[in-house]
Amino acid sequence: MIKEKESVLHSIAAKFIMGEDVEIEINGEKPQLDVLKELLEVSRKLKLQLDSGDKIENISETLDVKRKLTKKFQNLTGITWRL
Repeated sequence: MIKEKESVLHSIAAKFIMGEDVEIEINGEKPQLDVLKELLEVSRKLKLQLDSGDKIENISETLDVKRKLTKKFQNLTGITWRL
């Protein structure tokens, strides 16, 4: 059941990152939800930077932020972030 929920979370996250409209209610503790929101936003930003051919310096900075948020998310939730 937990793996199924993780799969659904990643599927929804992928849609958000790709720019699709997503309407879903996610339950969890505030710190978990806050870091998930940040992680989704930085992941989307990274995709847009890569798609637009942004400067490598900007992409590298965004990657650093994404790595930190990924670790924080994984520590708070126990979910391995695959995106």
